[in-house]
Amino acid sequence: MGRPLYGWLLDRTSRAAGDVRGLGGLRALAVAGLGMLALAVYLLLKAEGWGKGSAALLAAFLTVIPSAQVVASWGICWPQAVALLLSVGAFALAREGLRQTPRGPRGWSLCVGAAAALAGSMLVYQASGPFYAVLLAAVVVARRYEDPRALARGLGGHLLVVIAGLGLAYAVTRLSFALGVFSPSPRMALERHIVDKAVWFIMKVLPNALALNVLDDSDTAPSWGYWLMVSGTLTLVVLGLIVEGRRAGRAAVGTWVLAMVGLMGLAYCASLLASERWPTYRTLFALTGVWSVFVFAAVVRLGSLWPSRGPGIALALLAVFVAGSAVLARQQSLELFAWPQGRELALMRQGAAALAPSRPSRVFVLTTRQRDTSAPRRYLDEFGSVSVDTEWVAKELFALVARERFPGERDLSALYRFDAGPVAPDARGYDILVDMRQLRSASARPIQLAR
Repeated sequence: MGRPLYGWLLDRTSRAAGDVRGLGGLRALAVAGLGMLALAVYLLLKAEGWGKGSAALLAAFLTVIPSAQVVASWGICWPQAVALLLSVGAFALAREGLRQTPRGPRGWSLCVGAAAALAGSMLVYQASGPFYAVLLAAVVVARRYEDPRALARGLGGHLLVVIAGLGLAYAVTRLSFALGVFSPSPRMALERHIVDKAVWFIMKVLPNALALNVLDDSDTAPSWGYWLMVSGTLTLVVLGLIVEGRRAGRAAVGTWVLAMVGLMGLAYCASLLASERWPTYRTLFALTGVWSVFVFAAVVRLGSLWPSRGPGIALALLAVFVAGSAVLARQQSLELFAWPQGRELALMRQGAAALAPSRPSRVFVLTTRQRDTSAPRRYLDEFGSVSVDTEWVAKELFALVARERFPGERDLSALYRFDAGPVAPDARGYDILVDMRQLRSASARPIQLAR
C-alpha cells in the first residue's frame, strides 16, 4: 500500500509486544508521539506569531480530536504519530531554509532535508504527511498582509517543498514495485472520476472535519450536536473573515478564503488522489487540523473587538472547549474502543476456559457482524467497530487466549481443532461454541480490562 516504513515499524514493535498485554506499550508510543506533536506544534505556532495561550490550546486540541483518538486507541496506529512528527519536522526545516536570505547552500540543504522528511512521512502513512497543511494555515492567519507578495513567495516556497516531498515518496514507491521489493496492493489505484470524487468529498468527508470533536455515526443519521458543531464552525469562520476584513481589508479576506480552499485540498490530497472512498477519521487528521486553525484564529479575532477583556474571554472560551473535548475523547476512547474490545476478549477467554488438556476439543467460533457491536455507536471500522468479524482474526485471538491458559504447552494443536464462520454448524460438530454475537447483549455489563 506504499507504506513500507509503517510496515517496518509495526513489524518490529509488534514482535516486541508479543501478546494483548503488549498492546499497551504500542498505545503508550502513540500517546508519547501525540505529546511530542503538541509540543512541536506549540513551538512552531509561537515562532509564527501566535500568542502563548492560543498556541497552547490549539496544540492541545489537536491531540484530542477523533483522529487522534484513533491513533491513541489502536495499538497498530502508533506509527501514524511518527508520520505526523516527520511532517512537522519537514515544515520546521523548510521554514528555516526559506528564511535564508540570500538562499545559500545551507538554505537549499534545509529545503532538501524538508522534502526528504515529508517523503518519509508519506512512506509511513500517506494521509498523515499532509499535516504540513495545518502549519501553513497557521502561517496564513498569523500574517498582517502589509506585503501580500512576501506571503505568496513564502507559501510558494513551502508548496515547492511539498511537491518535491510527495514526488519523492511516489518515486520511491513505484521503484520498490518495479524492483520487486514489494508487490503493489490492488488498492494502489488513482482516482479517475475527479468531479464525482469532489462531490463525495463535500458530502461525506468535509462535514466530519467541520464537526471538529463531534463524531459521525454509521448506523443512524448524525446527531443534532454534530450538525450544531458543523454550523458553529462555519459561523465562526465567517465571523472571523468579517473581522479580518475590517482589520486588514479585502486582501486578507481573499487570502483566508483561498488558503481554506487550497489547504483543504492539500490536507486531504492523498485520499483525493486515491480511488478508494473510505472517509475514516484516521485519514482526517490534517483536514480537521486545518479547520481547527481557522476556528481558533476566528475566536481570537472576535475577542480583539473588545480590547480590554475580549482576548481573555476568547482564551477562556477556547480553554473550556479544549477541556470539554479532552473529557469527550477519554469517554469515547473507553466506550468505543477499550470496553468493546475487552468484551470480545472476555468471550474468547470463556471459550478457552472450557478446553480440557486430557483430550482435544472441537472449537467453533461464530463470527460476529458489525451491527452486533456492544458499543453505543459505531463509525465505519473505527469507533465502536467489531474485531472478530473474520475467521482469521477469530483463529488468532483464540490461539492467543489458549496460550494464556496453557503457557507451557508446546503444541496448541494437540488441545483443540479450530473452525469459525458466520453460520454455526450442527451442535454435534463441536464441543465448544464461542458465540461472538453475544456482544450486543453484553453491552451493559461491566468488563475487567486489566488482567
